[in-house]
Amino acid sequence: MQKRFWKDYTTPMSRMRQAWGFGIHSPFAFRLITKVIREKARYYAYDDIEAIRHERVENHLSRSQKRLRKRISTSRGRLFFRLTNFFRPHKILEIGSSWGISTLYLRLADRSSQLTVAEPVDEVARFAESLLAEAGVKADFVRENYETFLPDYLGRNSERLYIVVNRLPKSYYGILSRLLDTALDKQSLLIIDGIRSNSAVKSWWESLIKDPRVRVTIDMKNVGFVCCDPKLNKQDYQVAL
Repeated sequence: MQKRFWKDYTTPMSRMRQAWGFGIHSPFAFRLITKVIREKARYYAYDDIEAIRHERVENHLSRSQKRLRKRISTSRGRLFFRLTNFFRPHKILEIGSSWGISTLYLRLADRSSQLTVAEPVDEVARFAESLLAEAGVKADFVRENYETFLPDYLGRNSERLYIVVNRLPKSYYGILSRLLDTALDKQSLLIIDGIRSNSAVKSWWESLIKDPRVRVTIDMKNVGFVCCDPKLNKQDYQVAL
């Protein structure tokens, strides 16, 4: 009992210490955590995206649609925006869209990138595509099954990949962990929402931490960040947002 209490007490303290940069010796991780993940500045696009969210998503989705795909929170959407704005990837792959809102955060963070959205659920894809069209921005939506699309996409892209995995039903993660394994060989960056939302994604997250190809992980309690740059020392961090 005492040991468990001490663990519960120290984990939040440890997260706060690393969030402020204490004990982080990697310049890459220090800058990422203190200047991007923990950044509180209000970016130009936040108000636009959140107005669209309120007017076009919250007021138009039915109860059954809200159960079909979880809507991304404002804080996580902003985190995705900051990370994308920081890395400025040439190509972005979003796996599962949060009704287009998550896609808007990625798109407006870097309008020059090639954004591909792999969304096999037609209802979600159609809604998200319409939302982006009304906002005057574009992404390439793919409705193919992941088993068909992902091997082809990963095979065609040999450069560093920037992959965002939104919170999905439990049944998706077994196949995603297998199909995305080759991405770890390409110095990829992965952002995974809901790393503790179910046992399947939690197991995947724990396997990523142990994988020698993964050099830096940042556990933000509900969001996980993975960097596969072999030039970096292997380090795992836990931070509070």
